[in-house]
Amino acid sequence: MASVVSICNLALSNVGKDNINDLTEKSAEARACNQFYAQTRDTLLQSYPWKAARKTLSLGEITNDKPGVWKHAYMQPSDCLQVRGIRPLYADDTSAGALDIAQMDDGGREVLHPYEIEGETLYCNLSPCLLRYTARLTDPTRFSPLFIEALSWHLAVRLAMPLTRDPKIRADALTIARTMQAAAEQADVNQVRQTSDTSTDFLTVRGHG
Repeated sequence: MASVVSICNLALSNVGKDNINDLTEKSAEARACNQFYAQTRDTLLQSYPWKAARKTLSLGEITNDKPGVWKHAYMQPSDCLQVRGIRPLYADDTSAGALDIAQMDDGGREVLHPYEIEGETLYCNLSPCLLRYTARLTDPTRFSPLFIEALSWHLAVRLAMPLTRDPKIRADALTIARTMQAAAEQADVNQVRQTSDTSTDFLTVRGHG
């Protein structure tokens, strides 16, 4: 089962460094992993709409300080890494869940609802408003094997210079990281297609508040 330490150890092995037993160790390897792991994970999650990190959330409305521009204002959820789109509440949505899919027109094209983001506030003309976004996924047991490989190599890129001072090691790790990310993205696309052919993927929607 994957853990933060096991992913860090993969990254350390990728740059030829010794494994660690815990992130609290007083070693250069543990300090570097502590410094770069979360940022590297979030950057990789943000770079692509990974299925495991997709969420659809009913937003709670806040005071609109741009009434002449937008009709409504909402606070983004604290775990939002990347907004993927907004949509209205559909008639078949329930309090138990909502479809994590985009609204399509008759031609099969996604219906895009305009919005603006300023700081942590999202402005739009929908009420109620459901936010489709990539969440900060911190549980490594939910990462796919290929995502873990990609993450370990991207982390290796960050660790290379502090731990080895060797630009070639960093360059080689970056090449592999990009390759592994492309493979992970393709596998994610294939998983989404297979899922959509066989079942409907429901995700939790919290109530307004």
